[in-house]
Amino acid sequence: MLATDWIVAWIALFLLAGRFAWVMLRGGEAQQSMELRRTWIKRVLAAPGAEILAIQTVRNSMMASSLMATTAVLALMGVISIGHGQMTALAPAQWMQGGTGVKLLLPLALLTASIILFSKAVRLYHRTGYSLGLPHGGSDAADTAEAAAINELTRAARLYRNGWRAFYAAIATAAWLAGGWMMLTATVVIVAIDIAARIE
Repeated sequence: MLATDWIVAWIALFLLAGRFAWVMLRGGEAQQSMELRRTWIKRVLAAPGAEILAIQTVRNSMMASSLMATTAVLALMGVISIGHGQMTALAPAQWMQGGTGVKLLLPLALLTASIILFSKAVRLYHRTGYSLGLPHGGSDAADTAEAAAINELTRAARLYRNGWRAFYAAIATAAWLAGGWMMLTATVVIVAIDIAARIE
């Protein structure tokens, strides 16, 4: 039973890692998204009176990242609570024998990564707001401010996207606490939804 659980879990891990690797290596959608952000900043800064729209949009992105960071923290506490109950039922020597330690470590590590990524996205969105508020026009200082805004916004968007990837992976690996088949089911659902969402 234990061997079957691990085999099924490894299949789920390879499926999840393979899907994310495929999306990241393809990179077409991410590149298009980044280019759209660059174009958006240039258009907004070129239009007089559009500063309010720019700041409001960046603020919405910052709130979305903040909400997801908070959600990841709550999920982290939930996994710790469930894992603690399972760990205390075993002797310390049994933690790694049955794989309970590994099952707990994976979602904890992924949720921690997710929190950090979303938090750093909030920080960069915040900095983007200051960059967009600087004078623009055509001077060297204006060009520098525009380049800084583009750089910070694209970096924030990349962190936000990777935060979601880590969060999805954490959901799948957390399901392993309920068994390998639960993890595989969660992984198949996540991958299927991700594929369906990209079909035009």
